[in-house]
Amino acid sequence: MNRIAQGLVAVLLGAAVLGSALSGLYVNYVKALFQPFLVLTGIVLVGLGVWVVLADLRAGANEDGTGTGHDDHDGHGHDHSRAPWVAWLLVLPAVSVFVIAPPALGSYSAAETTATSAGSTRDSSLDELDGGPGPVEMKLQEFVMRAWTDENREMAGREIELTGFATPNPDGEGWYLARLQMACCAADAVVNRVLITDEPEPEEDSWWTVRGTWVEPEGDLESVQDHRFAVDEMTEVDNPPDPYE
Repeated sequence: MNRIAQGLVAVLLGAAVLGSALSGLYVNYVKALFQPFLVLTGIVLVGLGVWVVLADLRAGANEDGTGTGHDDHDGHGHDHSRAPWVAWLLVLPAVSVFVIAPPALGSYSAAETTATSAGSTRDSSLDELDGGPGPVEMKLQEFVMRAWTDENREMAGREIELTGFATPNPDGEGWYLARLQMACCAADAVVNRVLITDEPEPEEDSWWTVRGTWVEPEGDLESVQDHRFAVDEMTEVDNPPDPYE
């Protein structure tokens, strides 16, 4: 790989980063707050790649005019500007973004990802639930947090609305409405989920908004393994622009 090829790879990588940042595709992999940094990174990569290509072309033009070349100035005829062939592997991430566009993590990842635990939510603060009429729209993260930590059990008897994707229960009972939560990027995602047993299992990875009530457990909240949700109404919805919480 010569310098011009290196520059073109940098341009390609930068264009892939810019394209994902400006199209919104990046939220499949990192949190939305990283967009400005991705845009800046893409601009730097494209600018650096263009500079490398132009610099090498100018150097080649100068060499043609003077009859000398920097590649064989030591008398051995070696091209010291070349990078190892393995450097071509840098093209693969860019090609995957342009050609494949990997989707956001879904039910398979939810099944393989560590679920949130009572210990991980213990220190989280909760606001008082809205006392107005109608269902309380809630993120799955908040629902799970309350189900484990709210000793006052404010959710009991309240109509609640949740949105997530369907994922099978490997233990066979019912299915999960799930949502992945990430702190930084998809690699550190954890899953929040509720178990639904009173509705037929929908297509895997389909998105649903469900209305219903928390199935209040007996005894210690933190000993619950799966939070159960009784569904009164469920509606299939489009995949949200940002699939993570």
